[in-house]
Amino acid sequence: MSSKVVVRPALAFLAILLTAVPVRARNDFGVTIEFYREAYKQGETMAAAGVRWVRMDLAWSAVESEAGRYDFRTWDRFVDSFEPYGIRVLFILDYGNRLYEDGMPPSTESGRAAFAAFAGAAARHFRGRAAWEIWNEPNLPKFWAGTPDPAAYVALARAAAAEIRREDRRAWILGPSLGGSTFDFSYLNATFNLGLLDIVDAVSVHPYGAAYPEAAAAFYDEVRRRIALHAPDRDIPVVVSEWGYAVEGLGPEGQAEYLLRALNTNRSSGIPLTIWYNWQEPITPWHSFGLLDVRGRPKPAYDALARQQRTEIDRRPAECRDKRNGGDRIRSASAQFGFDSCMSVRGRRAQPD
Repeated sequence: MSSKVVVRPALAFLAILLTAVPVRARNDFGVTIEFYREAYKQGETMAAAGVRWVRMDLAWSAVESEAGRYDFRTWDRFVDSFEPYGIRVLFILDYGNRLYEDGMPPSTESGRAAFAAFAGAAARHFRGRAAWEIWNEPNLPKFWAGTPDPAAYVALARAAAAEIRREDRRAWILGPSLGGSTFDFSYLNATFNLGLLDIVDAVSVHPYGAAYPEAAAAFYDEVRRRIALHAPDRDIPVVVSEWGYAVEGLGPEGQAEYLLRALNTNRSSGIPLTIWYNWQEPITPWHSFGLLDVRGRPKPAYDALARQQRTEIDRRPAECRDKRNGGDRIRSASAQFGFDSCMSVRGRRAQPD
């Protein structure tokens, strides 16, 4: 997630709910942020472009620096600052902790128990205010810190999900956060064979293997086909929890075009949530995937989203709009994470109830 190499294929997004704008609008688009930046101060700017979700690391090692003691204050300010704009947080429970198994991905019963306890503590602290993704791109050695191990990942996801649901029975849990520059069906199949579909509410993928946005549609169809083979009696949605295109090779205007095409592809394919990588370009290691540049200035991709957002608001049926200064500022949608009544979505539990 956070240290992508430039020149990766596409991603898509999410849409809206902002404090002074129509209450009933798309809520299927979000952005990835790095928590150490001041993105928590940018909720209004996000909402103006239709951002409705923020995906960010909830790093185990940063939360639990002393065994059994959890400190969520850093993340409280993000959740607190985004909520007034109807922006929800998708936390990635990820990476090792030097207190357990030398900081490697947990592969023992005791290590999994410690990670699960961290996940449960997070679910208790943010009950009803956040959704959860278990790890980031565990199919890549870069993020699994070694040879990817589907069995170890599914065992970890099972333990973590159980503790999350113990603390919040309505929690929305995603996995396996499948990444890479190719479509890793081997890893995906392995997790399905090991029972991942009994653990998660939605299958999360990062379609960086799509050389251009429309190429992702066939990938989604194949993922759904494989879900149907393993869980024929259930309608499990596919979520794009990360996707993006860099400026390199496209140019700023080309990146903006690809972003809109990616979002259109996902909406046409019935993808209920798309998270764009990413919100703002980091200082180091620098990359050009952001909607804002390294100094926080909007790029053409941001401007294109904001224009689309304004157009969609104007086209909403009257019953799906709210006056700028009239009507309640909605929190009910974000409180339950659900889509509003003016947007239909394919799939059960496409977003949290």
